[in-house]
Amino acid sequence: MAALPPLATITQLEDWLQVPRGSAPVNTCELALRVASKLVRNEARCLFVRREDTVALRIVEGRVRLPGPVLAVASVAVQGQELAASGWWREGDELWVSSPPCDPRRRATVTLTHGYDGPPDDVLGTVLDVASRGCVNPLSLRQESTGQRSVTFATETLAMSLAQAEVDKLARYRDQTPIARWGRC
Repeated sequence: MAALPPLATITQLEDWLQVPRGSAPVNTCELALRVASKLVRNEARCLFVRREDTVALRIVEGRVRLPGPVLAVASVAVQGQELAASGWWREGDELWVSSPPCDPRRRATVTLTHGYDGPPDDVLGTVLDVASRGCVNPLSLRQESTGQRSVTFATETLAMSLAQAEVDKLARYRDQTPIARWGRC
């Protein structure tokens, strides 16, 4: 899989930091945004991109829990037999199969489009917060003084990592759907 682009742009980071556009060091910002995006994606266990997948999912009492957010379902097959459109229906991120099989090992193979067109605002804010910490305090200083001016950084601003509040915020994006993928992820 090719490297994913950062979840935020340098322009967004400059706006977030309230500095004039074009004044931020491009290489530093690019690196900070890549690192912050990777931290956020890993913690959320979500890529925050739209994609098409074919997945195999367990059928439990006629219900199949899909990885969301689901945008469209193209096809559904059970034990290699493609179901007619009248044999299944979708409600949100769940798929219902008529005449549910009794065998708990049976799976539905679903081809679907799911994910995000871009990061939701709260995720974007988290990426920008983490990246700005890396740009504003790259040496992870606790305190810095110049003449009569002194700046003390909060413990949370030391190093590019996720604060507990950010980890908690990203928890809602963790998809718990057990799936098996075929082809490219």
